[in-house]
Amino acid sequence: MTEALEAISDGFALFDPDERLVLVNAKFRDLCGISSRHMVPGARYEDLLRASVEEGEAPGGAALAMEGYVQDRLFRFRYPGEPFEFQTADGRWVLVADHKAEDGSTVCIRTDITELKRRETDLRDSEGRYRQLVDISPDGIAVHDTRGVGRFINSAGRRILGVDEGDEPSRLHVLGFATEESRPLAEALMRRVVLNGETISQVRIRLRRVDGAEVTTDVSAVPFQSGGERLVLCLFRDVSGEAAAGLRLRESEARARSILDTALDAIVSIDADGRIIEFNPAAERAFGWKRAEVVGRDMASVLIPDRHRHLHESGMERLRVGGRPRALGRRIEVEAVRRDGSMFPVELAITEVPLGPGRRFTAYIRDITEQKRAQREIDDKTRILEAMMESVGVGIEVYDADGYLLIANQRLAELLDLPQELLKPGTRDRDVLRYLAEHGEYPEETVEQTMAGYDQIRAVGEFFSERRRPNGRWLQVRHFPMPAGGYVALFTDVTEQKNLEAQLLQSQKMDALGQLAGGVAHDFNNILSVIGGYATLAGTMLPENAPVQPHLAKIGQGVQRASALTRELLTFSRRKVAQARTVDLAAVVRNQEFLLKPLLGETIALTMNVPCQPVWSSVDPDMVAQALVNLAINARDAMPTGGPLAVALELPEEDGPAPHRPQELTGAAHAVLRVTDGGTGMSADVVARIFEPFYTTKPPGQGTGLGLSMVYGTMRQSGGAVEVESEPGQGTTFRLWFPSPPPRPARRKPPPSQTRPCRAAAPPPSWWRRMSPTCWRWCATRCWPTGTT
Repeated sequence: MTEALEAISDGFALFDPDERLVLVNAKFRDLCGISSRHMVPGARYEDLLRASVEEGEAPGGAALAMEGYVQDRLFRFRYPGEPFEFQTADGRWVLVADHKAEDGSTVCIRTDITELKRRETDLRDSEGRYRQLVDISPDGIAVHDTRGVGRFINSAGRRILGVDEGDEPSRLHVLGFATEESRPLAEALMRRVVLNGETISQVRIRLRRVDGAEVTTDVSAVPFQSGGERLVLCLFRDVSGEAAAGLRLRESEARARSILDTALDAIVSIDADGRIIEFNPAAERAFGWKRAEVVGRDMASVLIPDRHRHLHESGMERLRVGGRPRALGRRIEVEAVRRDGSMFPVELAITEVPLGPGRRFTAYIRDITEQKRAQREIDDKTRILEAMMESVGVGIEVYDADGYLLIANQRLAELLDLPQELLKPGTRDRDVLRYLAEHGEYPEETVEQTMAGYDQIRAVGEFFSERRRPNGRWLQVRHFPMPAGGYVALFTDVTEQKNLEAQLLQSQKMDALGQLAGGVAHDFNNILSVIGGYATLAGTMLPENAPVQPHLAKIGQGVQRASALTRELLTFSRRKVAQARTVDLAAVVRNQEFLLKPLLGETIALTMNVPCQPVWSSVDPDMVAQALVNLAINARDAMPTGGPLAVALELPEEDGPAPHRPQELTGAAHAVLRVTDGGTGMSADVVARIFEPFYTTKPPGQGTGLGLSMVYGTMRQSGGAVEVESEPGQGTTFRLWFPSPPPRPARRKPPPSQTRPCRAAAPPPSWWRRMSPTCWRWCATRCWPTGTT
């Protein structure tokens, strides 16, 4: 019995129902660590426990309360349950298995499991290293059974599929990650691996993550046995980026090919040796070659004219020695040759393509034949436009929508006194306006007010105004918006138009004054006729030595002076009809010289410049003479200390109207009588009123204000005109324009048989008809001879 117990590899001990030792082998003593003197038959189990604690053999005895350790072991001894393990003081591991017999005895078995524990530790370490390798793998690793239920998934797999770390693999199914499109493929792959035992390597399949997003993966799968169970190991990698990159590459290649095929410009690529490696359809159309015919050929021999090939060859040679072609990165215009030998202008741009080994270059070639033709047309039209803009008398400027100058003509600079640098394209409109405002163009406004007003004009769009510049010239300004934005501004010098309008207004005013003066003069003349008639009648009825005769003579003199005034008023109003006839103006003017010299006095230096040949005109010679005398007297009064007075008669124009004659003159040519003095001159305000009746600048009692009115009326009746130029301190010039009649026919003498008709007796003056019948009969018997009517 003893030998049999010693032969057992495990420790064995038997305790009776009183917990006393009955049998024990050496292995049990060794594993319990109790000395032999304590391990003797009859020793109680509790005493053996306490002895092991005292001798330090019990594990953790020094750290645990002895009584607690003893009670725990006693409880497990008396009520055996599942085997348990403990570690001895020397580091060995012991498996404790106690069993109660029916008679109450206890069989204690102790097994040394130190080696097993070491192997378990090594296995756990190996599994830890394996799991660490699996977890740090960038690829997803998963294990599932033949039904597709998950057993394991690493961190990379969880990240790829969007699975949380806390989710158990058993809750995952491999087919649950397949998309609707990829599920048939996933099921087929699973059948091949599970049923056929095939190994699947890098099959691309779309999977759906837990969050619903889709990823593209490369999947490999291999079946294996583990613990008698068939499992499947899956390795999968997220290749969405690679797939997208590949897709982008394919799309890029497709776009590149599409660009090459649809580009309007010719695209030709060459290698470092100058051989063609790409020739798009546009190049085929431009040069007349097919792609298959030119690929691999030297570009110089196909596309470059003979006279330019040496330049291409020198550039290629520079390239071979590591230099940079001069045309690289530039846009130049050159000539190219077609297949049929014809040459045409092209625009060339060359770029280097860093693709693959060696150097490659791509040339972008554009046929600019039509562009050159269009440019020539644009240049021609531009020259025509510039010529038109410079030939018109209107200042023109054109601005774009942002207020930058597009074009302006030279007339604009002349009208506004602008420097040339402000007429360059690109100048801001506000800069031009500020320059004008700062140089006094708008004296009644500040610079800020001018700029604000301009902003309002830009907002309105259309604008029209007329203003007087500081130099006295009138300027008309018109703004017109353009449909595409921006505006056109037109500047017109309307000074002559304003002067004509002023002349028209003055003429209308003079006509109105003439009508008024004529009506007054006509009525006044009737009154004078009665006064003069009765005064004359009274003088004839009284003796010559009568006391009232001097008074009656004074009345007659007053009537004569008043009659002269009425004649001048009637002449101004054209109610007194001039006795116009064709006369020699030169003779009329020349005959007045002997009257003007004594009238003017010695202080006035009179010069007469009258042509020798006749100057014919249809006028009243007496009224012309009176007009000349009036002008001479006014000139004398304007030179109280003396001065020059020049009278000149200019011949009629033979080549058409004079460039500066009055606007109202039309039709035939005109002769001009010019009277110029060196007097004090007149201001513009005085010049505007000198032809008005009764307007005079002379002191009271020295002028009636009717002299120049008579001159004006005389010229209007004769179909002519009168002009005046004067400035204070610069003298005055009057120009009298006389119409020249057509050549007079030769006068024929009457036949000798005809006699000259008798002249009828002149009728009595009109004032006789206003006298009483008695006075009329008395005067008729005294004043007319018997027999007259």
